Amino acid sequence: MAGKSPGPFPNCDWRFNEFPNPAAHALHVTCVELMALAVSGKDVGNALLNVVLKSQPLVPRENITAWMNAIGLVITALPEPYWIVLHDRIVSVISSPVLTTESEWAGFPFALLDFTACHQSYSEMNCSYVLALAHAVWHHSSIGQLSLIPKFLSETLKPIVQTEFQLLYVYHLVGPFLQRFQQERTRCMLEIGVAFYEMLQAVDQHCKHLTYMDPICDFLYHIKYMYTGDSVKEQVDQIIMTLRPAMKLRLRFITHSSKAEPSASAAASASSAPVPPTAAPPPPSTTPVPVSSAPTQPSALTPTTGSPSPASQHTHTPM
Repeated sequence: MAGKSPGPFPNCDWRFNEFPNPAAHALHVTCVELMALAVSGKDVGNALLNVVLKSQPLVPRENITAWMNAIGLVITALPEPYWIVLHDRIVSVISSPVLTTESEWAGFPFALLDFTACHQSYSEMNCSYVLALAHAVWHHSSIGQLSLIPKFLSETLKPIVQTEFQLLYVYHLVGPFLQRFQQERTRCMLEIGVAFYEMLQAVDQHCKHLTYMDPICDFLYHIKYMYTGDSVKEQVDQIIMTLRPAMKLRLRFITHSSKAEPSASAAASASSAPVPPTAAPPPPSTTPVPVSSAPTQPSALTPTTGSPSPASQHTHTPM
């Protein structure tokens, strides 16, 4: 990362070495040194995260993403007590006043969630740093480590998500990894999909007004048509039916409900009303139809009966 030349490892034929390349050797040595420290794994994990989260002046701004990826690569190679502390950082950010107070992000929540743009304009915040660092760590995680995310969402984050900004933050946090879940752990993908709707239900019940219903619904439609399909339709339908009418109207294609349900019910009630009796039709007329006494002339197309005329008879004389 420092760009020093020559590197710290001597040149050798890595084909016959214990490690496939210098990067793997450096990662192994770093993990051994960290695990040999006389402190708990939680303290080591927090110290690794603080390299980026609390020591920004010591990290070159132009190399911030490289440092984040290096931390993600190292911390995911360590046992669970070292990298599970990232979940605690996420909980602290979601519970912070920045996300729980609606006036803080009014008008520009998506701009604050764009780490690259915020970093270039020197307007980054702790929530955007944690979001980018979580993406870096989870990008280097194995599928076994990522399999803990559904439980983390349903048991830890769902009880504390009550505002629209918290919901958007969770969607930004987990959204980039849905493709990997769908390919490697379909069960986890389905659990995450249900957890997203349960969080939306909690936000809908807690907030009087929702400003970003359209982006939220677009994201849920994307999940349905790209990842889950109708696999979670039964659970999702029950949740959507409890949402406010404006949200149900936007999600009607997920539940396959008609937009004109009230008019249809009104038509059904109208059809069930008693029909007043109608007047009986008048009896048919018995006035006789006059018949003409003049003889009927035969039609030119009607053949006449009788013997043929002499002119029409032909004789055959034998030769």
